[in-house]
Amino acid sequence: MASPYRDADPAKAPNDDFRSLFKTHPSPMWVYDPVTLHFLIVNDAAIDLYGYAPGDYPGMTVLDIRPQRERQRMLDAVQKRSDVERAERWTHLKASGETFEVLTYGREVRFDGRDAILAIVQDRTEVNAARQQMSEARSLLDSIVDNLPVGVFVKDMAEGGRYVLYNEACGAIVGRPPAEVLGQTDRALFSDRQTALFREQDDRAFAAAGTITLEERMQDMNGVERVLRTAKKALPAPEGRTPRYLLGISQDVTEERSVETRLAYMAMHDALTGLPNRAFFADYLQRAAAAATDEHPVALFYLDVDHFKHINDSKGHAAGDALLRQVAARLLRLAGEDGLVARLGGDEFALSLQLGPDRQAQDFARSLLETLSVPFDLDGAREHVTCSIGIALAPLHASDDDALMRDADLALYAAKESGRSTFCVYQPEMRLEAERRHLLTAELRDALAKNQFELFYQPIMQLADNTLSGFEALIRWRHPQRGLVAPLEFIPIAEETGLIVPIGEWVLREACRAAASWPPHLKIAVNLSVCQFRHTSLLSSVVSALDEKGLQPHRLEIEITESVFLADVEQSLPLLKALKELGVRIAIDDFGTGYSSFSYLRAFAFDKIKLDRSFVAGIETDPGNLAIVRAVVGIGSGFNATTLAEGIETEGQLQKLRDEGFGEVQGYLLGKPQPLSYAEALIYGGGQGWGDAPATAGERMLAV
Repeated sequence: MASPYRDADPAKAPNDDFRSLFKTHPSPMWVYDPVTLHFLIVNDAAIDLYGYAPGDYPGMTVLDIRPQRERQRMLDAVQKRSDVERAERWTHLKASGETFEVLTYGREVRFDGRDAILAIVQDRTEVNAARQQMSEARSLLDSIVDNLPVGVFVKDMAEGGRYVLYNEACGAIVGRPPAEVLGQTDRALFSDRQTALFREQDDRAFAAAGTITLEERMQDMNGVERVLRTAKKALPAPEGRTPRYLLGISQDVTEERSVETRLAYMAMHDALTGLPNRAFFADYLQRAAAAATDEHPVALFYLDVDHFKHINDSKGHAAGDALLRQVAARLLRLAGEDGLVARLGGDEFALSLQLGPDRQAQDFARSLLETLSVPFDLDGAREHVTCSIGIALAPLHASDDDALMRDADLALYAAKESGRSTFCVYQPEMRLEAERRHLLTAELRDALAKNQFELFYQPIMQLADNTLSGFEALIRWRHPQRGLVAPLEFIPIAEETGLIVPIGEWVLREACRAAASWPPHLKIAVNLSVCQFRHTSLLSSVVSALDEKGLQPHRLEIEITESVFLADVEQSLPLLKALKELGVRIAIDDFGTGYSSFSYLRAFAFDKIKLDRSFVAGIETDPGNLAIVRAVVGIGSGFNATTLAEGIETEGQLQKLRDEGFGEVQGYLLGKPQPLSYAEALIYGGGQGWGDAPATAGERMLAV
């Protein structure tokens, strides 16, 4: 018996007419069983397109012509019938292993007494040729035209445009069933305006050498506006005759265009606030800045909600989102119709406004600050926030959007550096400072790679017995051109860029390496930045440095400031406790200069309290400073913490601290920060040769 996949005998098969039409149709098609997924019949065009032998198909399923990544999707489509009565885009697989893109149309049919699915394939690379073949083979198209999800119609132009073919999809688009349309003309179906438009299109199609494609809006019979994309073509006539038939293929793209419109809106607007986004704003600003004049300048305001992260952390992201929406609403009211407000991302907004004689940028900035100073309602709770504002003007500062936005951003940075809750107008020096920071950042990366950092060590003395307690490790940068660079010049940049993390790890390892060779009673103190506490790797870095260098944990002293708690207490406190459980000593540095020192002392048992140098400076003459010194001694005693005073510069200060019962001291009087060789000279050489002449007070104390 002949194979039903290519050489079936029509006389022996049911649905002979269907099989005959199906077998020779130019569009690749097959019928498959939706349960077993096996091919039931495959036409010649599909066999030629896919390259499998006719004898291969009895053992194949529709999954075999799909790459692995498409198979689950196909299974889902068959189960849900999501690929039926609609077009679906797929990637198919030829016998050669080549993949190619197709558009398939599926329809449920009855075949040989069973439920089946008819699949019609369009090879996207030759779709125009396939449409032409379909129009030229009208006798075959009639048998399957209703299976197509696109509208197909044919007009007999010799009879005034009478419809001689009009499929179900066309009826669904227009709102009239084919039975009411066939035999009618456009004039009987549509308005005079629409009829005239169709007539003009038909004339163009007959005049054109090929296919014309149109996209238009029309109302269906229910008055609903639809967007149609229609391809029209005059069908070739036998030689010597004038073409009389017009083929049209229409697709309802109303939903597609609606989706495109929504996507275009989403691409240019912020989902949370509905404001224009950065892309929209940049395009608008480019035109506004180019049109700005000295008489009518354009002001760009960059706004940043101060400490917005605290709102998210304390009240949750829902409250943070509510705050941003309320900020957006206030900015819109203040900007009015003359301004454009955008959300650039996070808690950053931008506002463009044309100025004039009666409107100055600084005045408007003050209005912004005043407007945002009114408490916000976050789920019944009143929340006060402030903002920082950077201002740039066109054409004064720049006349293109990129430069103007960069200048406003620099001004915003300056406003934050000035303490926030204020505004700054761009100045050229800001760009110079930004370039300096950028250059310094690049040099810092280079310094880390080339090992240009080194540690200096400042001695810490015990007042009770005049002995050396240990050293504080202080980083220095030996720049190849500028020489020794103090940390105040580069640590802020390192913290801002995140380089403080690898630099801090180097400091830990180097300090532990040096201290490991000292006598076992000496400790090494290392300062940690708040930025390092934001990284979960800090604990493992400390453990690795101790293990790698062989230093006992109790000999390492970590110094932190209160900013560690202000940044994220929920993360910082467990990390500090883990370090202490490890055996590492924890000291609070710059005590007395923060906001809530006493509350942090209750929250965490520090091993050491370091009194800030500002209170030591006036201890000999200022009763207030002396009272603070005494109070710190009492606090240290109450919390069983060692007290250390830094910044000792006179013998009088040293004696006062000794009299008041301070535990440890450090400062220039006792020894300046010096390279490792000086520290080892102090440890092993009895203190001589620290670098000052005569000997420092620290050397003299050790010599007593």
